[in-house]
Amino acid sequence: MPVEITLPVFVRVGTTEACWGTVRTTATDGTVDEVVLRRELADFLRSAADCLETPAADDDREVPDAAP
Repeated sequence: MPVEITLPVFVRVGTTEACWGTVRTTATDGTVDEVVLRRELADFLRSAADCLETPAADDDREVPDAAP
């Protein structure tokens, strides 16, 4: 019976750490297909990089302790 597993993705830069989201994968017969998991993580990171390169026009949130 397949089981869905949710893995949090944390990113740390210096002393600042944040959870950017989660990656979901399915385990069948107690094992996770490493190729599928890597593909899911790569898709997640590509999406995160895209958001960093081209932020939404309405994303004007301030970051505490950000450089001026």
